Amino acid sequence: MSEFRHLNVDQYDEEAFSAEELAPKDPRSDEELSQVAHAKQSDVRARLSSGDMAGALHVVLADPPTGQHAVHARETTLSMVLDILNSTRTVDIMPAVKALDASERDTLMKYLYRGMERGRSAASVNCAVLLSWHEKLTLVAGTGSIMRVMTDRRMV
Repeated sequence: MSEFRHLNVDQYDEEAFSAEELAPKDPRSDEELSQVAHAKQSDVRARLSSGDMAGALHVVLADPPTGQHAVHARETTLSMVLDILNSTRTVDIMPAVKALDASERDTLMKYLYRGMERGRSAASVNCAVLLSWHEKLTLVAGTGSIMRVMTDRRMV
């Protein structure tokens, strides 16, 4: 009686997009992405210890791991981004944001939203810090960045 509720009507639509067409899968394997994330992690730590927050952001936001299969690499990268954001002084936020290019700003906006999503359950996330970054990033990148992030289907 309830079979009609489980019918996939998109199979009959020639113009329907598949999930892979909307967000193409990263061709690298999960192991490769994890190795890249760990290599970035040592570079980011070195830059953080020297006080180069903008350089650390450039490293971590360049070529972020995307896709459902890259769970470990995505979590490692998110924790690196949150470490950078939490260790940056408030007066250094605006120069760091201005040093990023447009795609890096959009990627940072994605990580801000991921951090806010995690903020309810994780004690390591300071939502006040994320909101101050969001405010400065929106001033520089505009509201278009928010729209691009909300409509992009690639998960970071």
